[in-house]
Amino acid sequence: GPGRGVSYGQTHITSQSTLIGVVPVGYADGYPRSLSNRARVLVRGRFAPVIGRICMDLLMIDVGHVPLVKPGDAVVLIGRQGRQQLRTEELAGLAGTIPYEITTGVSARVPRVFKSG
Repeated sequence: GPGRGVSYGQTHITSQSTLIGVVPVGYADGYPRSLSNRARVLVRGRFAPVIGRICMDLLMIDVGHVPLVKPGDAVVLIGRQGRQQLRTEELAGLAGTIPYEITTGVSARVPRVFKSG
């Protein structure tokens, strides 16, 4: 409901009833903590804001406006989904850094999948 604090320090307070998604990515994976309450992700082709403080191993997103959202849906942090795109330039601007720091900051614990073609 409204007035609920999200994550450490409750730096985000809900303004209405909503649905909060928990994404298993955090600053230990290279997603900068400075993006707390600033960045957005893609879920089902819709932008969803990152809410609350980014934790070591997870972050929270507001998906109350995303139709048919369900556990297990793919969440895009950088890249394309549907017609929408999230670029490293956007994240870098929000984090006060450069795009290369975003991409090189992705930690070794994030699996790499190589596709040909």
